[in-house]
Amino acid sequence: MLDVFQIFFLLMAFGEFILGIWGNGFLGFINCIHWIKRNKISLSDFIIMNLAFSRIILHCVLIFDSIVLMFGLDFYYEVTLTTIREACWTFSNYLSIWLSTCLSVFYCLKIAVFSHPAFLWLKWRISRVIPCILLVCVLFFFFNTVLLIKKYYIAFALLKMRALNIINYTENVRRKQRELYVFHFINFLWTLVPFITSLFSCFLLILSLRRHTRAMGHRTIAPRDMSTTAHVRATKAMFSYFLLFVFYFVIQFIGTSTILLKDTKVLIMIIELVAPVYPSVHSFILILQNKTLKEAFLKQLCLKKGCMKDGARGSCTP
Repeated sequence: MLDVFQIFFLLMAFGEFILGIWGNGFLGFINCIHWIKRNKISLSDFIIMNLAFSRIILHCVLIFDSIVLMFGLDFYYEVTLTTIREACWTFSNYLSIWLSTCLSVFYCLKIAVFSHPAFLWLKWRISRVIPCILLVCVLFFFFNTVLLIKKYYIAFALLKMRALNIINYTENVRRKQRELYVFHFINFLWTLVPFITSLFSCFLLILSLRRHTRAMGHRTIAPRDMSTTAHVRATKAMFSYFLLFVFYFVIQFIGTSTILLKDTKVLIMIIELVAPVYPSVHSFILILQNKTLKEAFLKQLCLKKGCMKDGARGSCTP
Protein backbone atom coordinates (compact mmCIF):
# COMPACT_ATOMS: atom_id res chain seq x y z
CA MET A 1 0.00 0.00 0.00
CA LEU A 2 1.13 3.51 -0.82
CA ASP A 3 1.34 6.07 1.97
CA VAL A 4 0.07 9.66 1.72
CA PHE A 5 3.41 11.07 0.56
CA GLN A 6 3.72 8.47 -2.21
CA ILE A 7 0.17 9.14 -3.41
CA PHE A 8 0.89 12.88 -3.42
CA PHE A 9 4.12 12.19 -5.34
CA LEU A 10 2.26 10.20 -8.03
CA LEU A 11 -0.47 12.83 -8.38
CA MET A 12 2.11 15.60 -8.77
CA ALA A 13 4.18 13.50 -11.18
CA PHE A 14 1.16 12.79 -13.41
CA GLY A 15 0.10 16.44 -13.21
CA GLU A 16 3.53 17.61 -14.36
CA PHE A 17 3.54 14.92 -17.04
CA ILE A 18 0.20 16.09 -18.46
CA LEU A 19 1.32 19.74 -18.32
CA GLY A 20 4.61 18.95 -20.05
CA ILE A 21 3.00 16.82 -22.76
CA TRP A 22 0.39 19.52 -23.32
CA GLY A 23 2.87 22.38 -23.77
CA ASN A 24 5.48 20.48 -25.77
CA GLY A 25 2.87 18.61 -27.78
CA PHE A 26 1.29 21.92 -28.74
CA LEU A 27 4.68 23.30 -29.83
CA GLY A 28 5.50 20.25 -31.92
CA PHE A 29 2.01 19.91 -33.42
CA ILE A 30 1.67 23.58 -34.46
CA ASN A 31 5.11 23.66 -36.08
CA CYS A 32 4.37 20.41 -37.91
CA ILE A 33 1.10 21.86 -39.24
CA HIS A 34 2.86 25.02 -40.44
CA TRP A 35 5.57 22.91 -42.07
CA ILE A 36 2.99 20.84 -43.96
CA LYS A 37 0.96 23.88 -45.04
CA ARG A 38 3.93 25.94 -46.26
CA ASN A 39 6.12 23.05 -47.47
CA LYS A 40 9.00 24.74 -45.68
CA ILE A 41 10.06 25.56 -42.14
CA SER A 42 12.39 28.16 -40.68
CA LEU A 43 15.50 27.11 -38.81
CA SER A 44 14.19 28.40 -35.48
CA ASP A 45 10.84 26.60 -35.88
CA PHE A 46 12.67 23.40 -36.82
CA ILE A 47 14.78 23.64 -33.66
CA ILE A 48 11.70 24.33 -31.51
CA MET A 49 9.78 21.43 -33.08
CA ASN A 50 12.55 18.93 -32.36
CA LEU A 51 13.06 20.45 -28.92
CA ALA A 52 9.40 19.80 -28.14
CA PHE A 53 9.58 16.17 -29.29
CA SER A 54 12.77 15.54 -27.29
CA ARG A 55 11.07 16.91 -24.18
CA ILE A 56 8.04 14.70 -24.74
CA ILE A 57 10.40 11.71 -24.62
CA LEU A 58 12.02 13.21 -21.52
CA HIS A 59 8.65 13.52 -19.75
CA CYS A 60 7.79 9.91 -20.70
CA VAL A 61 11.07 8.70 -19.21
CA LEU A 62 10.46 10.68 -16.01
CA ILE A 63 6.92 9.35 -15.51
CA PHE A 64 8.06 5.80 -16.23
CA ASP A 65 10.86 6.23 -13.69
CA SER A 66 8.35 7.52 -11.13
CA ILE A 67 5.98 4.58 -11.65
CA VAL A 68 8.78 2.01 -11.36
CA LEU A 69 10.09 3.76 -8.25
CA MET A 70 6.68 3.50 -6.56
CA PHE A 71 5.45 0.09 -7.72
CA GLY A 72 8.59 -1.82 -8.64
CA LEU A 73 11.37 -0.76 -6.31
CA ASP A 74 12.89 -4.25 -6.48
CA PHE A 75 13.39 -3.75 -10.23
CA TYR A 76 14.41 -0.10 -10.04
CA TYR A 77 18.11 -0.90 -9.71
CA GLU A 78 18.03 -3.94 -12.00
CA VAL A 79 21.00 -3.66 -14.36
CA THR A 80 19.28 -4.08 -17.74
CA LEU A 81 16.26 -1.91 -16.91
CA THR A 82 18.41 0.85 -15.43
CA THR A 83 20.79 0.82 -18.39
CA ILE A 84 17.89 1.18 -20.86
CA ARG A 85 16.22 3.84 -18.73
CA GLU A 86 19.40 5.85 -18.35
CA ALA A 87 20.18 5.56 -22.07
CA CYS A 88 16.72 6.96 -22.92
CA TRP A 89 17.16 9.66 -20.29
CA THR A 90 20.59 10.59 -21.62
CA PHE A 91 19.33 10.77 -25.20
CA SER A 92 16.29 12.94 -24.47
CA ASN A 93 18.02 15.08 -21.84
CA TYR A 94 21.11 15.84 -23.93
CA LEU A 95 19.05 16.46 -27.05
CA SER A 96 16.80 18.84 -25.12
CA ILE A 97 19.75 20.72 -23.60
CA TRP A 98 21.69 21.02 -26.87
CA LEU A 99 18.62 22.06 -28.89
CA SER A 100 17.94 24.74 -26.27
CA THR A 101 21.57 25.80 -26.63
CA CYS A 102 21.16 25.93 -30.43
CA LEU A 103 18.10 28.13 -29.95
CA SER A 104 20.08 30.47 -27.69
CA VAL A 105 22.92 30.70 -30.23
CA PHE A 106 20.38 31.27 -33.02
CA TYR A 107 18.70 34.16 -31.16
CA CYS A 108 22.08 35.66 -30.32
CA LEU A 109 23.42 35.52 -33.90
CA LYS A 110 20.13 36.60 -35.46
CA ILE A 111 19.35 39.57 -33.22
CA ALA A 112 22.56 40.76 -31.57
CA VAL A 113 24.56 43.43 -33.39
CA PHE A 114 28.36 43.48 -33.16
CA SER A 115 31.02 44.63 -35.59
CA HIS A 116 33.64 42.06 -34.61
CA PRO A 117 34.75 40.02 -37.68
CA ALA A 118 34.36 36.68 -35.88
CA PHE A 119 30.80 37.48 -34.86
CA LEU A 120 29.91 38.70 -38.36
CA TRP A 121 31.42 35.54 -39.86
CA LEU A 122 29.21 33.39 -37.61
CA LYS A 123 26.18 35.59 -38.24
CA TRP A 124 26.46 35.24 -42.02
CA ARG A 125 26.85 31.46 -41.70
CA ILE A 126 24.13 30.86 -39.13
CA SER A 127 22.55 28.12 -41.26
CA ARG A 128 25.84 26.21 -41.03
CA VAL A 129 26.71 27.03 -37.43
CA ILE A 130 23.57 25.46 -35.95
CA PRO A 131 23.97 22.08 -37.76
CA CYS A 132 27.60 22.01 -36.62
CA ILE A 133 26.47 22.46 -33.02
CA LEU A 134 23.98 19.61 -33.47
CA LEU A 135 26.75 17.43 -34.89
CA VAL A 136 28.83 18.15 -31.80
CA CYS A 137 25.75 17.22 -29.73
CA VAL A 138 25.55 13.81 -31.47
CA LEU A 139 29.25 13.14 -30.87
CA PHE A 140 28.90 14.14 -27.21
CA PHE A 141 25.88 11.88 -26.87
CA PHE A 142 27.53 8.73 -28.20
CA PHE A 143 30.68 9.27 -26.18
CA ASN A 144 28.72 10.07 -23.03
CA THR A 145 26.47 7.02 -23.48
CA VAL A 146 29.51 4.75 -23.43
CA LEU A 147 30.77 6.48 -20.28
CA LEU A 148 27.33 6.31 -18.70
CA ILE A 149 26.98 2.56 -19.26
CA LYS A 150 30.46 2.00 -17.84
CA LYS A 151 29.62 4.22 -14.88
CA TYR A 152 26.49 2.28 -14.00
CA TYR A 153 28.17 -1.09 -14.30
CA ILE A 154 30.74 0.14 -11.79
CA ALA A 155 27.95 1.41 -9.54
CA PHE A 156 26.11 -1.92 -9.73
CA ALA A 157 29.34 -3.74 -8.88
CA LEU A 158 29.62 -1.58 -5.76
CA LEU A 159 25.99 -2.25 -4.81
CA LYS A 160 26.59 -5.96 -5.22
CA MET A 161 29.65 -5.77 -2.97
CA ARG A 162 27.60 -3.96 -0.33
CA ALA A 163 24.80 -6.54 -0.61
CA LEU A 164 27.34 -9.33 -0.05
CA ASN A 165 28.72 -7.45 2.98
CA ILE A 166 32.17 -7.10 1.47
CA ILE A 167 34.39 -4.92 3.64
CA ASN A 168 34.44 -1.38 2.26
CA TYR A 169 38.11 -0.88 2.98
CA THR A 170 39.36 -3.46 0.51
CA GLU A 171 41.49 -2.13 -2.34
CA ASN A 172 39.02 -3.40 -4.96
CA VAL A 173 36.12 -1.40 -3.51
CA ARG A 174 38.26 1.72 -3.20
CA ARG A 175 39.33 1.41 -6.83
CA LYS A 176 35.72 1.02 -7.96
CA GLN A 177 34.71 4.09 -5.97
CA ARG A 178 37.49 6.19 -7.51
CA GLU A 179 36.45 5.09 -11.00
CA LEU A 180 32.82 5.99 -10.24
CA TYR A 181 33.80 9.49 -9.06
CA VAL A 182 35.85 10.04 -12.24
CA PHE A 183 32.99 8.97 -14.53
CA HIS A 184 30.54 11.10 -12.57
CA PHE A 185 32.79 14.14 -12.93
CA ILE A 186 33.23 13.59 -16.69
CA ASN A 187 29.45 13.24 -17.10
CA PHE A 188 29.03 16.54 -15.29
CA LEU A 189 31.55 18.25 -17.61
CA TRP A 190 29.56 17.27 -20.72
CA THR A 191 26.58 19.20 -19.36
CA LEU A 192 28.83 22.13 -18.52
CA VAL A 193 29.64 22.75 -22.22
CA PRO A 194 26.09 23.72 -23.36
CA PHE A 195 25.62 25.56 -20.07
CA ILE A 196 28.61 27.85 -20.76
CA THR A 197 27.54 28.28 -24.39
CA SER A 198 24.05 29.38 -23.34
CA LEU A 199 25.52 31.71 -20.70
CA PHE A 200 27.81 33.34 -23.27
CA SER A 201 24.95 33.73 -25.80
CA CYS A 202 22.71 35.33 -23.16
CA PHE A 203 25.52 37.69 -22.11
CA LEU A 204 26.17 38.80 -25.71
CA LEU A 205 22.47 39.45 -26.31
CA ILE A 206 22.15 41.54 -23.16
CA LEU A 207 25.31 43.46 -24.07
CA SER A 208 23.98 44.07 -27.57
CA LEU A 209 20.66 45.31 -26.16
CA ARG A 210 22.49 47.72 -23.85
CA ARG A 211 24.64 49.13 -26.67
CA HIS A 212 21.67 49.37 -29.01
CA THR A 213 19.53 51.16 -26.40
CA ARG A 214 22.31 53.69 -25.77
CA ALA A 215 22.70 54.31 -29.51
CA MET A 216 18.95 54.86 -29.89
CA GLY A 217 18.98 57.30 -26.98
CA HIS A 218 21.19 59.70 -28.96
CA ARG A 219 18.84 59.76 -31.96
CA THR A 220 15.64 61.63 -32.56
CA ILE A 221 13.58 58.57 -33.50
CA ALA A 222 11.56 56.58 -30.98
CA PRO A 223 13.74 54.42 -28.76
CA ARG A 224 11.42 51.43 -29.10
CA ASP A 225 12.09 50.62 -32.78
CA MET A 226 11.65 47.14 -34.20
CA SER A 227 15.25 46.17 -33.44
CA THR A 228 14.91 47.21 -29.80
CA THR A 229 11.64 45.31 -29.48
CA ALA A 230 13.25 42.19 -30.91
CA HIS A 231 16.22 42.63 -28.55
CA VAL A 232 13.96 42.99 -25.50
CA ARG A 233 11.75 40.05 -26.43
CA ALA A 234 14.68 37.73 -27.14
CA THR A 235 16.51 38.88 -24.00
CA LYS A 236 13.49 38.15 -21.79
CA ALA A 237 13.09 34.70 -23.34
CA MET A 238 16.78 33.85 -23.05
CA PHE A 239 17.19 35.23 -19.53
CA SER A 240 14.18 33.30 -18.23
CA TYR A 241 15.47 30.22 -20.04
CA PHE A 242 18.90 30.66 -18.50
CA LEU A 243 17.48 30.93 -14.98
CA LEU A 244 15.56 27.71 -15.57
CA PHE A 245 18.68 26.12 -17.03
CA VAL A 246 20.71 27.02 -13.91
CA PHE A 247 17.98 25.52 -11.74
CA TYR A 248 17.84 22.37 -13.88
CA PHE A 249 21.64 22.17 -14.00
CA VAL A 250 21.83 22.02 -10.20
CA ILE A 251 19.00 19.48 -9.99
CA GLN A 252 20.64 17.28 -12.61
CA PHE A 253 23.95 17.35 -10.76
CA ILE A 254 22.23 16.35 -7.52
CA GLY A 255 20.26 13.67 -9.35
CA THR A 256 23.31 12.07 -10.92
CA SER A 257 25.04 12.15 -7.52
CA THR A 258 22.35 9.99 -5.88
CA ILE A 259 24.00 6.85 -7.19
CA LEU A 260 26.94 7.62 -4.90
CA LEU A 261 24.66 7.62 -1.84
CA LYS A 262 22.63 5.07 0.12
CA ASP A 263 18.88 5.05 0.77
CA THR A 264 18.04 7.84 -1.65
CA LYS A 265 14.42 7.00 -2.51
CA VAL A 266 12.97 10.16 -0.97
CA LEU A 267 15.68 12.32 -2.59
CA ILE A 268 14.99 10.72 -5.98
CA MET A 269 11.26 11.38 -5.56
CA ILE A 270 11.89 15.05 -4.82
CA ILE A 271 14.24 15.39 -7.79
CA GLU A 272 11.72 13.76 -10.13
CA LEU A 273 9.09 16.26 -9.02
CA VAL A 274 11.42 19.23 -9.56
CA ALA A 275 13.17 18.11 -12.79
CA PRO A 276 10.11 18.50 -15.13
CA VAL A 277 9.75 22.18 -14.20
CA TYR A 278 12.47 23.28 -16.65
CA PRO A 279 11.23 21.49 -19.83
CA SER A 280 7.60 22.39 -19.08
CA VAL A 281 7.93 26.07 -18.12
CA HIS A 282 10.42 26.85 -20.89
CA SER A 283 8.03 25.45 -23.49
CA PHE A 284 5.25 27.77 -22.30
CA ILE A 285 7.72 30.69 -22.37
CA LEU A 286 8.46 29.88 -26.03
CA ILE A 287 4.72 29.80 -26.75
CA LEU A 288 4.04 33.15 -25.08
CA GLN A 289 7.03 34.84 -26.75
CA ASN A 290 5.84 33.90 -30.25
CA LYS A 291 2.84 35.89 -31.49
CA THR A 292 1.48 33.14 -33.77
CA LEU A 293 1.89 30.40 -31.18
CA LYS A 294 0.43 32.62 -28.47
CA GLU A 295 -2.70 33.36 -30.50
CA ALA A 296 -3.18 29.68 -31.31
CA PHE A 297 -2.64 28.73 -27.67
CA LEU A 298 -5.08 31.34 -26.36
CA LYS A 299 -7.59 30.20 -28.95
CA GLN A 300 -7.19 26.68 -27.67
CA LEU A 301 -7.89 27.90 -24.14
CA CYS A 302 -10.89 29.94 -25.33
CA LEU A 303 -9.29 33.13 -24.04
CA LYS A 304 -9.49 35.22 -27.19
CA LYS A 305 -11.95 38.08 -27.09
CA GLY A 306 -14.27 36.63 -29.69
CA CYS A 307 -14.31 33.29 -27.96
CA MET A 308 -14.95 34.92 -24.59
CA LYS A 309 -17.90 36.80 -26.06
CA ASP A 310 -19.31 33.58 -27.45
CA GLY A 311 -18.74 31.99 -24.06
CA ALA A 312 -20.77 34.73 -22.44
CA ARG A 313 -23.64 33.71 -24.72
CA GLY A 314 -23.21 30.04 -23.84
CA SER A 315 -20.97 28.77 -26.63
CA CYS A 316 -17.22 28.50 -27.02
CA THR A 317 -15.64 27.05 -30.13
CA PRO A 318 -11.83 27.03 -30.23
